[in-house]
Parts: sequence; structure tokens; C-alpha cells
Amino acid sequence: MSHDVTGRVAPLPDDQEVRRPRRRRWVPSALLVGAVGVAAPLALMSAPASAATPLVSGYTLVTNAGGTFAFGGAPSDGGVAGLATAAVVGVASTADGNGYWIATANGGVFTFGDAQFYGSLGATKFNSTVVGIVPTLDGNGYYLITADGGVFTYGDARFFGSAGGFSLASPIVGMSLTSTGNGYYLLGADGGVFTYGDAVFAGTLSTTFSGPSPDGPAVGIAANPVGPGYLIATSEGAVVAYGGAPFYGSPALSGETPNAAIVGISYTPDGTGYYVLGADGGILTFNASVTVGTGSSAKLSTTGTAGFFGSVPSEIGSAGLTVPPIVGFAPTL
Repeated sequence: MSHDVTGRVAPLPDDQEVRRPRRRRWVPSALLVGAVGVAAPLALMSAPASAATPLVSGYTLVTNAGGTFAFGGAPSDGGVAGLATAAVVGVASTADGNGYWIATANGGVFTFGDAQFYGSLGATKFNSTVVGIVPTLDGNGYYLITADGGVFTYGDARFFGSAGGFSLASPIVGMSLTSTGNGYYLLGADGGVFTYGDAVFAGTLSTTFSGPSPDGPAVGIAANPVGPGYLIATSEGAVVAYGGAPFYGSPALSGETPNAAIVGISYTPDGTGYYVLGADGGILTFNASVTVGTGSSAKLSTTGTAGFFGSVPSEIGSAGLTVPPIVGFAPTL
């Protein structure tokens, strides 16, 4: 396994250069598709696809107070508002999409729908706070990740190592499983990457920017679900691709200035698109695209599978309501 604590490794290939264009105002409920070229970590919720590569039919969002929002075919089975004794840090969907787990900072795990309970840190003394929950490929287990790099396994989740014994330069903010489920990446807020199992190290934000990221700290990592590589998202909307991970755009490259901080990123199961989530519940989709036609009749046609099913601002904005910060995203298959 390889580790990166300081974020100083070889630079990225030229084709993964990050550009910084002029910014515009971000409309969080907008749908961006076919862009050229995302926890509170969202990528903690991203698990690789099964062989059948099912399509996303919806998604569940959760606030730090435990309220949930369901869009598309995602189940609406409730939340933990008023029940949890600590802030909510993440949500993860079951394999069939008919349930979900909600995790809290003190290690509690709550089940909804057909989600099974495999254990929690609720009665365990540990040195840090939980920052997210990640389901296994088959949904028969999950991981809890802590800010000091601890990795705790439940059900059929396999342990490949952790950063718990390291003196970290910054807290862990994200985790994502490899396409095989036989490894995982941990992400630090400084953009440092730790690899375990069959996860392959391919770079960090500090090498991309030759120092700290100018687009804010890292907030999420999404492993390529169909091959090597990963994406790292920052709080101000940059998305950087490493190791051959498919890249379809970002809020920063689209010239968008977020109304709220970006809190994560998640690939679709077939890797042809990904979601970027804002703390206000805004959803942005980025998809693969092809040019159809020639000359003046040429236009971009979306071929990716990151479908837009709604967002928190589009659902409650007209009512003038506000909600606590969104901290988690779970796609429903």
C-alpha cells in the first residue's frame, strides 16, 4: 500500500491540468450535462457498480440534523431528526435501493427500509469523530471512517488498513471503494491520498497546484467504478482527475460560483457521469457527451447516466424555506 501525508509526489500528466476560468453565479438546482473536459463527504457514499451496472433511479440527501430528502425513485423512509445524539455525517443506500443507513459523528448507525444493522461505534470509545459511512458492493456490510484515519468494518466489509496510526497533516474527509471492492482510498482535507488493498496511488491536490488548492480544501473522493483512478472535489467546485479516471467537467470549469460549499462527489455505476453536491442541497450532473452532426448542425448529445431528479433548492426554494446543511448523498439504483 502507499500513503501520502504531505501531498508531495510526482506531478500530473499534462492532460489533467486544472484550469481556473472566470466564475459566474451558481444556480444550485440547475442541470449541467455534457460539460467538456464533487463529507460531510459525499464520496464517502460512493460504492463501485456491480457487473450489471444498474442505472441511478434517484438519490437521498441527508442534513446534519438528520432530515432527509428523496428524489426520483429513492425511498422516503424518514430520518433521525430529534433522535440522534450527535450530528449526522452521512447516508448510504442499500444494494437494491429500498433502504439506507444514516451515520452520526459519535458512531451511531440508523437503518431505514430494508437496510440491515451490522453494528456501530455507538458504545465504543474511539479517538476521533466519524466522518462517513460507505456500503460494500453487495450491500451486506459497511465501513465507518473517522477523521483521524480510522477504518471500522461491519458485516462483510473487509479491512485493508487505515491511517489511524499516522500523524496526519489534515483530517480525513472522504473514502471511496475501488471498482473491485478489494481496496479503498482515504482522502485528507489537504488533498492527500492514502491507498489500501488494490487501490493505486495516482496523485494529490498539492502536486496539481504545487501547494495548497486555490479552490478550497478537498471534500470528497470518487474512485473510477470501471477502472483505475479517482476524482477529488474541492469546496469551491474544482474537480481533478487522477490515474485515468473519466473527467466530464466541474463547477469551476463551467465558471460557476457556488452559493454554498461543495460537499462531495459520486460517480454513476458505469462511470459515464458523476454528481456534485452542494451544502444547500444543490445537485449538479456532469456526463460524457459526443458531437452529433457536422458543421452548423453539430451539437453535443449527452451519453452519460448521471440523471437529474431534483434538488433541495428546487423543491423548497419557492416556499422561502431553509434547511440545515446537507452532508450526505446516496444514489439509488
